[in-house]
Amino acid sequence: MKENEKKLSESLEKYLLAIYDISKNNSNIIVKDVSNYLGIGGASSANAIKTLAKLGFINYIPYGNITLTKEGIEYIQLKLYRHNTISNFLNQVLEIEKTSADKNASAIEYSMTKDVLIKFVHFLDFMKQCSCKEPKWLNSCKHSLKDGQISKKCKDCASSCGGCKNCCSK
Repeated sequence: MKENEKKLSESLEKYLLAIYDISKNNSNIIVKDVSNYLGIGGASSANAIKTLAKLGFINYIPYGNITLTKEGIEYIQLKLYRHNTISNFLNQVLEIEKTSADKNASAIEYSMTKDVLIKFVHFLDFMKQCSCKEPKWLNSCKHSLKDGQISKKCKDCASSCGGCKNCCSK
């Protein structure tokens, strides 16, 4: 996916996501629709929408309809891709309940710098798409999450070789 150079604040991203969600069912979006969707006052919503328009993410004329620009759509698609990649990792690999995985994925996204987030999502995406079988270290990690301790095989390996090379590479 193409990396957008502009990074929005969490608040502005919420407005952009709201516009995206509303646009799935309504092509005539006005500020009041966004305010109602987010449960936020009209003045705050109007200011955020004006800012998104100035940044080129939406088309908006006061008292008119709001539409996403190509740049806005690309930004949202990348945002959703990153979010879903992190959420799926938390849910499917770390076995965190879906609602909690979604909430924590958002927290992770906003706590990382852009360069770290890009590399983190790339790693998770790579691991998901890699044609190799699931690495043994991942199975060992899942086992330790359930049991609360590292397996005897991993402990023995770590003490004899200084790392988990033997049990995790076979």
